[in-house]
Amino acid sequence: MKLHDNALRLIEYLHDNAPATVAQIALNGVLNARDASVAIQYGIQRGVFERIRHPGAKSGERVQYRLTGRPLSHGKDQVCAPSFDALLAAWGIVSVSPEWPDERKQVVSAN
Repeated sequence: MKLHDNALRLIEYLHDNAPATVAQIALNGVLNARDASVAIQYGIQRGVFERIRHPGAKSGERVQYRLTGRPLSHGKDQVCAPSFDALLAAWGIVSVSPEWPDERKQVVSAN
């Protein structure tokens, strides 16, 4: 998948050159400006890249991008089903299985 591969190329580039603008990415020959913009949107939707806005900067320097530290998911549009464990984790509640006593007792026959 070309889009996923482009996002991986951006991850490699931003690992050493973050933060960077789309113009800087294109000038360094990583991707052309259009492919870089599309790959960045793909990565932002997946939580891999984040925008850094600089109000008052020149038009080509107002928005830079950097890595969030989250890995890029593999596969095509994998969506995880909602889970109660994920909700507990989001609330900071650790889900620990209770310790149950071992109920498997050997039954000795009187024969």
